[in-house]
Amino acid sequence: MSTPPPDLTAGPPVTPSRHFSKAGAPLTPEQIRKLETERLKAKALRQQKDQDASIASAPLPRGTKRTFDSVATSAISPSKPEHAKNVRNAKDVRPIDSIQPAKKFQKFVEYDLSKMADTKGGFISVSDDPQSLLAAAEAAGKPSNMTLEDWDKQQLKKKLQKEKRGVFEPAITQSGKKCFECESLELDWNFLEVFGSRVCGKCKEKFPDKYSLLTKTECREDYLLTDPELRDEELLPHMDKPNPHKANWATMNLYLRYQVEEFAWKKWGSPEALDAEYERRTEEQKRRKETKFQKRLLDLKKRTRVETWKRNGKFESSKVFGMRDGSRGDDHMKIFDVTAVWYAREK
Repeated sequence: MSTPPPDLTAGPPVTPSRHFSKAGAPLTPEQIRKLETERLKAKALRQQKDQDASIASAPLPRGTKRTFDSVATSAISPSKPEHAKNVRNAKDVRPIDSIQPAKKFQKFVEYDLSKMADTKGGFISVSDDPQSLLAAAEAAGKPSNMTLEDWDKQQLKKKLQKEKRGVFEPAITQSGKKCFECESLELDWNFLEVFGSRVCGKCKEKFPDKYSLLTKTECREDYLLTDPELRDEELLPHMDKPNPHKANWATMNLYLRYQVEEFAWKKWGSPEALDAEYERRTEEQKRRKETKFQKRLLDLKKRTRVETWKRNGKFESSKVFGMRDGSRGDDHMKIFDVTAVWYAREK
């Protein structure tokens, strides 16, 4: 059996070796051509890698900028020194995809409020300085073995228990207490305890002309009630609340509107009589104010008239010189002015 001639189209002429398959049979020309092609490709790739490595290891001229590929390959090149091998690649420590860089030319800045801390505007707070006077005022009466957090929880519990809110709100019972308007069992226990009024929260908002709260000043000015009447809790019960304007001011007394109106109608007889009394007091107040103004105006006119008379009294009166008065000697002569009063003057 003769050896087939080599395929000259696959590359330069080579001496083909005798190839055998697994079964011991010789290879076909097509198989030999494929093997030679793969060998030449691998040889070309190896030469290209060696050439790239030699270029990367060669020093660059001064002032020449390296490319990104050369920097990335040199970071893992075995020919580099030890400190260059330890250089961290930024591509490997890239942040997660959920964190995006800030966009340019945005008209607003988005903040994650859940990750922001309240710094109290730069002022020192109780949490920063537990030994401050403010912390001592807030923790007045706090036991020494209790933390500030437990003390705040205890104070909140007492407040809810006093106002009968939250878990301390009385449950619905079979006592028969229902809302006066809608007969609901969910009463406002604070109104029931202070004012004795059976009303629910919805009806309070639905009928503000009946169940709204009035301040002490409104009761005194609008319904013409006196301070002794407002201080009597048997006549007019009231609810105490801190002053919303300033904490160090006196506590605010709140009265239920329909109770104040009932007492005012009983005192003055009717709403018309209350309006008439209010008009009479308003007119009396205007009359006193007008009288006081007229008195001040008259006093101003008097003072202005006196000042004018004083300024005008400084003018020189015109004088008329008469004949000599011989009875008093030659050294005197008569002088007359426009007021017909004369007096003697020496020459």
